[in-house]
Amino acid sequence: MLPLTGTARTITDFFASEPGNIFPLLTRTNRLDLVDYYTSGQMVAVANNLEGEARLLEVADDYLKVQTSDCRQVEMLMRMAGKDTVLTVIETVMTPVPDSRLTQWNVHWQRYTSDRLFTMPTIDDFIIGKMPRELRADLQDAMIFPLIRLSFKGEGHDTIEATHGLDKFLVPDEYKRYAAYLRTSLNYRFNGLKIKSVK
Repeated sequence: MLPLTGTARTITDFFASEPGNIFPLLTRTNRLDLVDYYTSGQMVAVANNLEGEARLLEVADDYLKVQTSDCRQVEMLMRMAGKDTVLTVIETVMTPVPDSRLTQWNVHWQRYTSDRLFTMPTIDDFIIGKMPRELRADLQDAMIFPLIRLSFKGEGHDTIEATHGLDKFLVPDEYKRYAAYLRTSLNYRFNGLKIKSVK
């Protein structure tokens, strides 16, 4: 990965230059229009490639949040890892229960693929103490798809919060069986290229 040279690039520059792996529904023109509207103080939607609507929700010096369609949201964070600039991206599908994936990229939009940089949490990571074996088996059967939402938190967006969707996925009486054994959230912090759990 090469450090940035010459004119400093902004998070909106990378938003516009992304080659379509993250924003297949938004053309470069779409993205530039969203930035122009946002910087002029307007929260205006633009049409995506499926005739839906996209909106730029938040922009900071190193952070951007965009709704690319009715059911998909993307957060981008530009950060330094040593002398290099890294783009950390969280893509979240909003239906029926939010579910996220995290990827990291260099300034040329080449992806880091090592599993050692970040391990996506599972439902087991949220369990507190010793859940009875039968109850754990029931939970695993109930949670066929481990729906985990990730989002950037903190004033500098320097923390990643993971939350499970069990309270929305299960009926209330079923969720109550597990609630006492579950953390509501997990937190992660950056350590260079790695993203590590905060104990």
